[in-house]
Amino acid sequence: METRIFYTTNAGLYFCSDTSEILIDGIHDAAKAGYYPMSIEMREQISAEDGLFAGSGALLFTHLHDDHYDAAAVDEYLERHPDTALWGPGLHIRGIADEEDKDGTVRFRYGDFSITAYRTKHSGSRVLDVPHYSLLLFNEAAGEAFLIAGDAVLEPDLAPVINEEISSSRNGIYAFVMAYQLAERKSKAFIKALAPSRIFLIHQPRPEDGAFSKVSRIMSFAISETPEGVGVEVPEPMRWIF
Repeated sequence: METRIFYTTNAGLYFCSDTSEILIDGIHDAAKAGYYPMSIEMREQISAEDGLFAGSGALLFTHLHDDHYDAAAVDEYLERHPDTALWGPGLHIRGIADEEDKDGTVRFRYGDFSITAYRTKHSGSRVLDVPHYSLLLFNEAAGEAFLIAGDAVLEPDLAPVINEEISSSRNGIYAFVMAYQLAERKSKAFIKALAPSRIFLIHQPRPEDGAFSKVSRIMSFAISETPEGVGVEVPEPMRWIF
C-alpha cells in the first residue's frame, strides 16, 4: 500500500501503510511563541484512544526539545498502549531492534518501513550538542522515500549518502523541512544535492504569533521554489497531506 501522511502541528507527521503506523515528533508541548502547541483535538484523541491514537504503532522522535517531545504525555500514552514501539535519542528504546553503524547512523525496521536515522547537528549555536537525528523512512514495496529533517543543519555531503540508500525508489524522495533549512546556506546546498521530488514546509508559526515572530521572519526570506523548479508546499495543520 502507498504511504498516507497526516500533518498534525509543529513538526508532527503521521505515516501509515497497510501494516504500519508511525507518529514522528507528534506528542509535544510547545507553548512558546512561534510554534503550535498540540491541538485540543489530538489531546482528546489521546484521552479517548481514538483517531491517530486508536492503535499501538510506533512513536519516533528526532530529538527531545519540548516543541517535538512531551515526556509526561508520552509516558501517559505508553501506559495506555503498552505495545507501542518507541525510538528517539536518549530514550529507552522499546519494540524496535536498532543497529548503529560506526559513523553513528542507526538502522531499524518497523512494518513496511526501513528507517535510517542520521546523526545531524541541531541548528543554532547554543544547541549544537543536543542529540539530534534526521530520519529517512523508506516504504520499499511502494517505492516511496521520505526525509524528516527535524531541526538539523543539513550537511551537503549527506545528500549522496541518502540518494544511494534510496536508489530503488520509484518516486524519488519527499523532504519535510522547516523554514530555516530553506534559507541556511549548507541546508540549501543539501536540498539542491538531494534533488527531492516534493518539498513540504512544516514546523510553521501560528497565525496569532504574527509576522514578526522568529519563524515568520525566516519564512519571509526562505525560498518558495528550488532553482530546479520544485515548489515548496505548505500543508495546513491537522490535515492529510496525501
